[in-house]
Amino acid sequence: MYFFFFVVRRAQYNWYTANTKSRVRIIATGIFTLGVIVITYIQCRAMVRQSFQKNPPMEGNSLNADVMEGNSLNADDMEGNSLKVIHPGDMRVKIKGMMLHAWRNYARVVWGTNEFRPISRRVHVGGEFASYKLGATIIESLDTLHLMGLDKELNRSRAWIEKSFSLDRVDDALSVFELTSRLLCPMLTLYSLTGDSLYMDKAIHIADKILPAFDTPTGIPRQLVVPKTGSTLTKYLSYVSRTSEFGALHLEFYYLSEISGYPVYKDRVDAIRQVLAKTTRPNGLYPNAYCTKYGKWENYNCTMNRLYDTLLKSWIQSGKADAQNADIFKEGLLAVSQNLIVINPDDVTYVSTFRNGTLLHRMRHSDCFAGGLFVLGAAETLLQHWEKYVQIGADLADTCHNSYWNSPTRLGPDTFAFTEESRKEIEPLQRNFYNLRPEVAETYLVLWRMTHHPKYRLWGSQMVQAIEKYCRKPYGYTGLLDVGNVTSEPDDVQRSFFLGATLKYLYLLFSDDDVVSLEQWVFNSAGHFLPIKGVNPMYRPHSSSK
Repeated sequence: MYFFFFVVRRAQYNWYTANTKSRVRIIATGIFTLGVIVITYIQCRAMVRQSFQKNPPMEGNSLNADVMEGNSLNADDMEGNSLKVIHPGDMRVKIKGMMLHAWRNYARVVWGTNEFRPISRRVHVGGEFASYKLGATIIESLDTLHLMGLDKELNRSRAWIEKSFSLDRVDDALSVFELTSRLLCPMLTLYSLTGDSLYMDKAIHIADKILPAFDTPTGIPRQLVVPKTGSTLTKYLSYVSRTSEFGALHLEFYYLSEISGYPVYKDRVDAIRQVLAKTTRPNGLYPNAYCTKYGKWENYNCTMNRLYDTLLKSWIQSGKADAQNADIFKEGLLAVSQNLIVINPDDVTYVSTFRNGTLLHRMRHSDCFAGGLFVLGAAETLLQHWEKYVQIGADLADTCHNSYWNSPTRLGPDTFAFTEESRKEIEPLQRNFYNLRPEVAETYLVLWRMTHHPKYRLWGSQMVQAIEKYCRKPYGYTGLLDVGNVTSEPDDVQRSFFLGATLKYLYLLFSDDDVVSLEQWVFNSAGHFLPIKGVNPMYRPHSSSK
């Protein structure tokens, strides 16, 4: 005590007897000393917290209660994965930060364009929307920004859409499917969430530009459409359309008729469904390509595609009143189970591709949505032998996760094979890239919501860590050219669906179940969500919106 008193008195004496220069030196020394103390404290606190996360307190074989509502994991569940406490709130903060990093750098450098090259810091012109400034990243990010409460960024996006978004001058052939799922649907989602008529007006604008694609002898739309009125390019467009694309238009066009009061949009997609219901299907499957002019399948190659997903969700969207969609879905999923699902001798389940009469025994990253589809379909429709469908879905999720976990980068390739022959077939195709796709995160979300098994959140956290380690760059996120190589070159493209779907699914994976509840919303093929009729107050039918 006497020593402390002496030090204080000595400091007072030095201060009052010092000249101005000495006093400045004393102040600077004090500030420096305080800074050292603060920095040391922060570093020590971070080291303690990191040590705690690596060695969390355990009770028996169960995870800490903060993990997942008391559920436990065992060694068989994790298959070599390390256990760690996952705090949903911390993960949401982390993913929100990833969203801001991606969005703000896009906004600073290439605002108004479609996609961003974060390494070269220029516009990516090789995407689905050509070189026109359609603001694909802005539009796809709308509902993600809304969910994360990023109002400043959302308001800036709305202002750009109101002032600048238009398809009137686009004299290029664009995908009907991409326009619908990635530009039209976010407008519908924001209209549902906010009631802002701007979004409905823009949705009508997009849909009206798509409608000419339906002017075919069969009513099945062409794959491509030229938005500019009177364009001479239209007559050169092919009549062959992909089933996975025209089969996935129902959600958006049905809901647009409901909120606008214009039946033309619903009529167009109802015509598609009637054709699908009547057409001959080999082994109950829907082949990949259809000739919209002559009304026949272009070939009999079959894969898992978004048509099956849309059939289920269209039935759910109608408040489970549209029985025809449910019946077609049940028949289709049974056919997929019997003809495309394979369980190999190593007890690995995958959905294959049927081509030229044989199975190729390989699976695409884009097929990984099937895990969630099987589980959700079994639960919603109470399929006969539903437990078998649930098991298929869970096993497909395991297979897709293993494609990530078995990779040195912990990121999954675009295509993965299950036999030596199929591996040799895909090697020349160089399908080992990862371009920030959302389907694996989509299945994690659905299975987490349906089962609350903690492994799905753990797998989601592993995906976040891998993306941060290998895809994050100073000015955004980029895909990898080879997930099997930790020193792989990046592809230098920040896809708009990374912000619009991948980050959204991951954010929702760590959110409460009532945030975009699966009981009130359905997700379209690009990760944007629409309300369910009769149960969601945000459905906003035309009669009540006036």
